[in-house]
Amino acid sequence: MTTRITFDVPGASGESHTVAVPDDVAMALYGGLTNSPVVIDPADEDFDELLASTSLLSRLITHLTLSRERHIAAADATSPHANRRAISIAAAMQPSQLGVVLERNGRPRNRKA
Repeated sequence: MTTRITFDVPGASGESHTVAVPDDVAMALYGGLTNSPVVIDPADEDFDELLASTSLLSRLITHLTLSRERHIAAADATSPHANRRAISIAAAMQPSQLGVVLERNGRPRNRKA
C-alpha cells in the first residue's frame, strides 16, 4: 500500500508536489516529524518491496543528514560566539562530532586556532 503526501513548496511559484511512498515510510516520516516515540515495524511486504523501502529510507536519511549539517554550520556562522553546546544538543551529537561536521562545512573546529 502507498500513501500520497503533498508538499506545498515555499517560494515564488508556490507549487505543490505530491509523492507516493510506501505506508511504512510515510508513517516513519510522520513519526519523525511529530517526535513520536513509536517506531512502526514494516508491513508484511515481499523482499523486493522491503528493499525498495529500505533504499528510499536510506536516500532520505542521507539527504536529511546533509541538510542537518548545513543547518549546524549556518547556526554556528550566526555569531563568532554562537553557543556550540546548544548546537550540539539540538543536533544530538557529541562535541567532537560537532567539530568534524563544522570543519567539513567550512567552519573552524576550534575557534581559538
